[in-house]
Amino acid sequence: MPAASRRIPWCTLLLCAATAMLSVHAAIEISGTWLGRVRIVQLEDYGLRFGYLRDLELWRLVTAQLVHVKQPHMVSDVFCLLLVGTAVERQVGSLRLFLLWLIGGSIAMLFSSLFVPWPWNLGTGASQAIMAIAGAGLWLAWTGVDRSKFLRWSVGFAIALAFAIDVVHVYYPKPGHVAGVLLGLLMASRFRA
Repeated sequence: MPAASRRIPWCTLLLCAATAMLSVHAAIEISGTWLGRVRIVQLEDYGLRFGYLRDLELWRLVTAQLVHVKQPHMVSDVFCLLLVGTAVERQVGSLRLFLLWLIGGSIAMLFSSLFVPWPWNLGTGASQAIMAIAGAGLWLAWTGVDRSKFLRWSVGFAIALAFAIDVVHVYYPKPGHVAGVLLGLLMASRFRA
């Protein structure tokens, strides 16, 4: 892996900005206000389902992770992405962070959709990708690549928040969040190879 850097985490900052902008745009387009709550089925133009990949609508791998049903959820996702993304990007670099976000987030999102009935199984939101990045952060901490308190705190906060919200709303950690953490661990272990 590249040596840790004090450089600006550009990929993390761009992903945070894109998440906020597209999520707000979608909320305004659908509800008329940026704070408007939209229903999951109203995000069909942005979301991800297995059928869309079969139809080669690959752009949905990106847009699905940028839009959110609830804007307060988007704000918390952007905050967690900023924290954990900054910590991890300094160790793995921008390209690997983007791959964690894109591949880990997309696979975890699709996995999550297997546990939700149609039409609510539309994949949206950044939390699965954040869990993949947090999983990579766990790997960095466990292997001693990064022993900083900032990394440990950021990863712990992001995972604890996601799982706590899951437990409050559905009474167990969502499969997509668990899959994201596991994919992040796996991908980070391959980065070291």
